[in-house]
Amino acid sequence: MPFSSGKTVKHKLVLGFMLVIVMFVSFGIISLTEVHNVGDLTETIYEHPLVVSNAALRAGIYMTKMHRSMKDVILSKSSTEFDKASDEVNKYERLVYGELDVIRDNIIGTEGQNLEKRTRQLFADWKPKRQEVFLLFHSGRRDEAAAITNGKGAEHVAKLDNKMLELTSYARKKADGFMQLAKRSQKRVENISVILVLVGVFLSALIAFITVRYVLKVEKILLHERNELQKALSEIRTLSGLLPICASCKKIRDDKGYWNQLELYIRDHSDAEFSHSICPSCADKLYGDFINDV
Repeated sequence: MPFSSGKTVKHKLVLGFMLVIVMFVSFGIISLTEVHNVGDLTETIYEHPLVVSNAALRAGIYMTKMHRSMKDVILSKSSTEFDKASDEVNKYERLVYGELDVIRDNIIGTEGQNLEKRTRQLFADWKPKRQEVFLLFHSGRRDEAAAITNGKGAEHVAKLDNKMLELTSYARKKADGFMQLAKRSQKRVENISVILVLVGVFLSALIAFITVRYVLKVEKILLHERNELQKALSEIRTLSGLLPICASCKKIRDDKGYWNQLELYIRDHSDAEFSHSICPSCADKLYGDFINDV
C-alpha cells in the first residue's frame, strides 16, 4: 500500500509551522503599528492641544497682570514707581507675545490658526489705549487716564480673556478628538489581538490535528506492511548451512544423526512437494532392454 515519503511529511510540517510563524509576525507588525499610532496621538495631544491650552492660560494671567500694572501706573506717586510699573507692563507684554507665538506654532487646523491671529490682533489693539493712558498721565490728567484704564482698558482685557478662553476650549476639543482617536486605535489593537490569537489557536490546532492524523495514517500503513512482510516471511522456509549427504544413496543426515531420504528431508524442512518421475538416463539404465524390445 503506497504512502508519502518522509520528505513530504517534513515539507508539510515545515509549511504548517511557517504559516503559524508568519501569522504571529504579522500580528506583531500590526500591533507595533497600532501602538506607534497611539504613541503619535499621545505625543500630538501633549505637543499641540495641551501646549496651546496651557499657553492660553498663561497668556491670560499675564494680561491680567498687565492690567493690574496699568493701574499701578495711574496710582504711582513718583517717577520711580511709574518706571517700575511701566517696566512690568512691558515685561508682561513680551511674555504674552511669547505665549501667542507658542500658540501659533502649535495650534492645529485653519480655524485655530485664524483664532490665534484674531487674538493677536486684539492684543495689539490694546497698546494704543495704554499709550493714551501714559500720555494723559504725563500731562497730569490722572482722572482721564484712570477712566480709560478702568473703562475701555478693562473692556478690552475682558475681550482678550474671552479669546483666551476660546483658544483653551478649542485646544481641549482637539485634545478630546485625539483622545477618541487614541481610544479607537487601542480598541483596534485589542480586537486584532483577540482575532489573531484565536486564528493562531485554530491554525495550531488544525496543524496539530492534520499532523497527528497523517502520522497515524502513515503508522497504520507501516504496521500493515510490516504484518504483510512478517506473514510472507513466515510462509518462506529455506534450507541453509552444510547438509551431510551420502555420496552413494544421496540420503541426508539430520541433526539427530538419522539418515533420511532426500525428498523427505526437503519436504520436512521446506514447503516444497515432490512428484516422482524418471529421467531418460535412469530409464535407459534401468529399463533399457525393455525399452529397446518395445
